[in-house]
Amino acid sequence: MTETTNYSVTEGRHFSKVEQQMIWRKPASHQTSVEELRIASEIKLNWDDPEMKIMNVLLEGDAGSGKTQLARALSADLQLPYTKVTCFADMDKTDVFGALLPVVSADDEEDGELLEAIYQADCLEGVLDLIARHYSISQEKARERFAELIQRVTNDTDNRPIQYKFYPSEIVRAIEKGYLLEIQEPTVIRDASVLVALNSALENNGILNIPTGIIRRHPDCVVVITTNRNYQGNRPLNESLRDRVQHAEKMDLPSLEVMMERAQAKTGFADERYLEIMAKVIRLLDETAKANAIKGVAGMRSYFFWVNSLKQGQNPLESLYPKVLYKLTTDENELSILINALDDSNLLVDLQQVESKAIIQKNKGRKISAEEADQRNITQEAENATLKVEAVEAESEDAPEVEAEEEKSESSQPKSSKVEKTEETQRNTSDGKSDSAKMSDEEKIGSNLSLDEMAEWDKQQRKELNRETRAVMKDTIHAKEGTIVHRPKITAKAVEEGKKLTSLVLPEVESLSRVINDLLEKEESADFSSGKYYGARFNPSRVAYGDLRNFDKKNPPSEQPSLALAVRVDESGSMVRDDRIEKAKQAALALGLFAEKTKIPFMLYGDSADVSQREKTSLYSYKEFNDPYDFLAAKITTMKPRQNNRDGVPLRVLADKLSSETADTKILLNISDGQPKALPDYTAKKAQEDIQQVIADYERKGVIFIACAIGEDKEAIKNIYGEDRFVDISDLATMPQQLLQLISRFI
Repeated sequence: MTETTNYSVTEGRHFSKVEQQMIWRKPASHQTSVEELRIASEIKLNWDDPEMKIMNVLLEGDAGSGKTQLARALSADLQLPYTKVTCFADMDKTDVFGALLPVVSADDEEDGELLEAIYQADCLEGVLDLIARHYSISQEKARERFAELIQRVTNDTDNRPIQYKFYPSEIVRAIEKGYLLEIQEPTVIRDASVLVALNSALENNGILNIPTGIIRRHPDCVVVITTNRNYQGNRPLNESLRDRVQHAEKMDLPSLEVMMERAQAKTGFADERYLEIMAKVIRLLDETAKANAIKGVAGMRSYFFWVNSLKQGQNPLESLYPKVLYKLTTDENELSILINALDDSNLLVDLQQVESKAIIQKNKGRKISAEEADQRNITQEAENATLKVEAVEAESEDAPEVEAEEEKSESSQPKSSKVEKTEETQRNTSDGKSDSAKMSDEEKIGSNLSLDEMAEWDKQQRKELNRETRAVMKDTIHAKEGTIVHRPKITAKAVEEGKKLTSLVLPEVESLSRVINDLLEKEESADFSSGKYYGARFNPSRVAYGDLRNFDKKNPPSEQPSLALAVRVDESGSMVRDDRIEKAKQAALALGLFAEKTKIPFMLYGDSADVSQREKTSLYSYKEFNDPYDFLAAKITTMKPRQNNRDGVPLRVLADKLSSETADTKILLNISDGQPKALPDYTAKKAQEDIQQVIADYERKGVIFIACAIGEDKEAIKNIYGEDRFVDISDLATMPQQLLQLISRFI
């Protein structure tokens, strides 16, 4: 919206240099609002009518609704110098009228104009800026001139008696000189009588009694009172003061179209797909906060800075928290209310879809580097890898002789060359270190394999794992979305980070595993474990199950209790908050080391939905049951927050592998901080039913599901998994210890 009318009320009036500088100049980003045009036109229309003249305006509304911006815009429209006073709780009448202060000699001599400029500023930077503009000098010269004044005042050796002078307040100066005066937040003043003292001045031809005499209100003076409503510390505006207002506006968030126009003008960000959804998020949060008496603010300022962070390359789903939600509140219960409202609206799903499409479009036709992918916290290569693996495996199924020929070709090359040809080793690590770095036995942290040997092992495993996963997903709702299994890339840097991670958890692991192993050594059991393919005696009760495990086997003293453990770690983007992913890494490594020391079969997976239109699911196989424990710590350090989460996929894959183990007790730990959510429609009821179907399918096969919740969605997670399968581990500081103690109870 643009201006089409001249609303100036000061034609022919002479202003000093300082006053000319006080007239606000609209920046290019300013968007003229309906309220601005309405107020300016009414003031102009009634300006010459002594009875109906509009001199006092009230703007009341939420923080961030544009009240101060509107007051400044009226200064530009009416061509009146703008000044303001911000009220505070202990404000008294001296703050309204002015005060007697000691006089320095410079007051009445060469520095009169200089002090006049200084009185206009609120801070040192403002003083220097006004001095520079007033005298048309540089900032450095302005600083020197200001220093000279201070020097004259402090070094004044004149022993004349101290004299005092009355210095009027900004309110008095504005009323006397005919400025546009903004009085901000008068409702915070505890003493209601303070602003009542202004009642007479707010009237036409009003007067003020000050120690130096009577001040009459300038006919050009316009007072704009701006105040929030229903906020902490605010009181109702005094009735007599409100009655002297000739025009009042209720300031709410503008329409979506206006919000988008202002954000585009303010930030220069022009993608309307983002602007519209983000504006809807702001409006929804504002309405939800009001409905639930949440005192924070979701307004235009939050909207501008959120959009600006997106322009600078930040993920809008992640920057939503510091730019908007945490400005509203940091209370966990209130945050839960706001986040649930967003989830119910599906606005964040829409925003994720726009973000995914934008990333795909941006990266279309080019391959990003590993370093860039790490910096952007995405795995765009996952989609390419999916297509590549699927194509290779399709060729393998249709033409096995091709695969045999490739394997024959690879076998004729040295081992080091074969490793370099794998897709992981084609890229250098971000720190520039070689993937095949030489390591001493101590540096292997108990590993029997070299980095090259581990890479070759992972390559062989990956192909088989992808085949197995597609078979498991074949008849599920996830089949059409696509799934890819990755094996984490191990670098020398990851090994170093793994050492540090190990040092954090190893003392607790060793302490607990030593206790458990001591107990196991002393245990002499004469019990029989059932459900065996062969054993000491035939058990006819097992025939009815049809699982062919019809024998009982005696547990000798040397045999460990039969337990298998599978762990899934949620690697969705929200795990970036509060160091959740770091604590999850510690917990995963602690469980792995504990399993190794107590000889428990152990499997560890992470997962995330990729950045692609249909969000293919990426599974990260950190350890399979048949994997050695080599470089486990280094692999775990590659965990990171990625994108969305399609929980049903990793749970079904892990449960299927776990159900094939011969252990009597099979535990699947799910470490997650939020509800499942992935494109195009995997959320809410659909996701809940999918997870519950996985639980029903595999509990019949002996798998015990335990959901470990670490975020705000713990109640929702409890509803999905059921109270009997739910553990609250919100205390991140002790999360590794909690999980170790939990698993030890099953041994």
